[in-house]
Parts: sequence; C-alpha cells; structure tokens
Amino acid sequence: MKSNSLKMGISLLLAGHLLHAANITTLLDAVKDQPQSSLDALEVERGALGERKISDKLMPKFDAFAGYEIYNRPSSMRPVLPSEMQKQNVGLPFSKRIRRLGAQFSWPIFVKSLYTLKEKASLLHLAAKEKKRLSLIQREAGVVGAVAYLHYMESLKGALLAKERSILATRKKVALMVKEGRTADSKLLTLDAHLNELKMNIIDIDRQKNTLFAKIETLTGVALKQSVPMYQKRPLKKGKIFALLPLEKRLQANKKGMKAAKESYYPTLAIKGNYTHSYADAYNNDESIDTKYGIIGLYVNFPLYDSSKSTAVEEAKLDYYKARSLIDDTRNTLTAKAKELEREIELLKNSVGLAQKSIKEQKALLKVAKVSLENQVITQEEYLRYEDALANAKANLYKINAQKWQDIAQLAVIYGNDLKGIVK
Repeated sequence: MKSNSLKMGISLLLAGHLLHAANITTLLDAVKDQPQSSLDALEVERGALGERKISDKLMPKFDAFAGYEIYNRPSSMRPVLPSEMQKQNVGLPFSKRIRRLGAQFSWPIFVKSLYTLKEKASLLHLAAKEKKRLSLIQREAGVVGAVAYLHYMESLKGALLAKERSILATRKKVALMVKEGRTADSKLLTLDAHLNELKMNIIDIDRQKNTLFAKIETLTGVALKQSVPMYQKRPLKKGKIFALLPLEKRLQANKKGMKAAKESYYPTLAIKGNYTHSYADAYNNDESIDTKYGIIGLYVNFPLYDSSKSTAVEEAKLDYYKARSLIDDTRNTLTAKAKELEREIELLKNSVGLAQKSIKEQKALLKVAKVSLENQVITQEEYLRYEDALANAKANLYKINAQKWQDIAQLAVIYGNDLKGIVK
C-alpha cells in the first residue's frame, strides 16, 4: 500500500515538473510521440509491404493437394504407353473412382508488368515517407500557430483587464461626483453597462483560450495552463516547395501504373510442374493400382484478346492525368500562397513600430480624456471611446505578432522547414 502511494506521489511530482518545464521545444518534441505519428509510420510500413507484395508475385508457388474423383466412365490415372495397352491380364490404369495425392508449383520467370509495378510500389513507399515528414511539420505548425494565438488571447485579455481597471477608477470619481450632486446618476449606468460588456468579452476570450489549450493538448499530449514563450532563432530556408514532394512521387507512381497496364499485353514466361500419386481399382480386372507421374514445363503465354486490359489502360491514364492536374493546381496555389505570406510578413514587421507608436499616443490621449471628463469638458461616451481606442491599439499589436507567427508556420510547411530549428 505504501509502495503504491509512493509511486503515485512520484508520478504526480513528475507530471507537475513536466507541466512547469514545458516550453515550445518540449511541445514540438512531444508532437512526434502522439498517435498520429504512429498512424503515419504505419502508412510507411504499408508502403514497404506494397513493394514486398509485388516481389512475392515473382517468387515460386508450391501447393499440395488431395482429391477423390468420380467419373461416369473409366478415365486415365496417368498417361499410358501403347505397349501397356497390349499386355494381357494386367490391370490397366483406368478407373471410375480415383484417389489422388500430389504437389504442384509455378514460377513466373518473366512478367514485364510486375517489374514496372514494383517500381510503382517503391515510389508509393517514398511518397508515404515524404507524407509522414510533411504531416509532422503540419502538426508542428499547428502547435506554433495555436501558441501564437494563445499569446494573442492572453495579451488581449490583459489589455481588457487594464481597461476595466481604468474604467473602475473613473467610476469611483464619477460616483463621488454623483454623491456630491455634480452629475446625473445615468453617468454611472453608462459606465456599468460598458463594464458589463467588457466582462462578457473577457469570458469570450477565456472560451477561446480553452479551445486553444485543447488543441495544443491534442497535438502534443501536454496540458498547458498558460502560453509558453516563443522566439525566432533563425530565418526560414526557402527553396523548392516541399509540400509537393509526396504528390510528385505519386505522379511518378501513376506514370509507372500506366506503363504497367500497357505491358499487360506483353508475353509472359513461366515454369510450371506437378507430381501426382494416384490410387484406384482397374476397370478391367479390379486390380488395385498405385501409380505416379510428374511433369515440368516452360510456358510462354501470349495475350490475344482481353477487353479488361484496355479498360485498365484507360483507367491508368485517367489516374495519371488527374494526379498531374492536381500537382499543377497545388503548385500554383502554394507558389502564390508563399509569395503572399512572404510579403505579409514584411508588411507586419513594418506595422509593429506603427502599432507601438499608436499605443503610446492613445495612452497620452486617454490621460487627457480622463482629466477632461473630470472637468466635464467631454461626455462619458467620448471618454469611453478613448478607452476603446487604447484597447484596440493594443489588440492590433498583439494580433500582428500572432499573425506573423502563423505566417511563419505556414511557410515552414510549404518549404519543409523543421520548426524546432526555427523557434525556441
């Protein structure tokens, strides 16, 4: 009992330490240990099995068999020599009921389409590997985007709480003015209505934060209570669009599939053989006969007519053209998206300074507005607009930072950058 309690205590301690020690690096490391990574790894294994499956078709096949045959007239147990038929008072290897035991084998020596299909399976295996890597980067990007948006939500909540404190301080002064009869009671109602709306906005932010916590836990298995710091330690490496690699491998595989379908018209070469041991009672004198024979041969098969082959060729062509159109469309989309994101990141960098300047100016204007409200130079509605303007200026800066991280994460997916090398 004490041992169980000790183990439970250690587990809770370790869990608490992990939660406390969580950072963006540990979150990204945790992504590869989630069930989705196992599913991707299984797809890669399936690709390897696809290669082996084709190789298996080029291997010899061996079977054993046993049978009991009933005929309506005496039938041969094995090929018979003419000299055997001339022997008198000898049981001939013919019977209406024959028991057989034996083995047979076949070995494809040359089937051109199978070699091409093996190449196709190899390309699909490579596509699965590229898809696995792409999927990991996409999930890492999801974590970075969620953490960035969580930063935004927390900062926005902080700005709204600061706004709430500012309005509450103003309310105290207005309440004193109402008590002294220097202003109407309706002024307090206006402030209270604004405070109530502010609290509703804060609750909505908490709801969005809860959704983000759930998303991060789904992607990493780590339950956060707050966001983690995140900095960019190196720029993105641009180049070929990595997200196209799985599609390109599949396109090459479809081309091999089209070739294999055409090669199904080629002649095939195979070795076949069997060995049979037969038992029966001879039809001419009921003598028990035990005989055996075997055969081995080299066979060439020439496909002459099979309409399903032409249909398979057309299907393979459609698969290839569809894959080619898909990759062209995806290339155009991702190329345009990459350019858009790169331009947007530059624009966001230029916007940061302007947003910081706007916050500074709005703080100064709000300070003047508070004094003007106390002196009844402006109305409460006008004062509240200054509070809103400062909160909006802060929200704009936080949103710029969050959008920048989301753009970086999307570009990392497009160019195949491991985010663990970019963020810390």
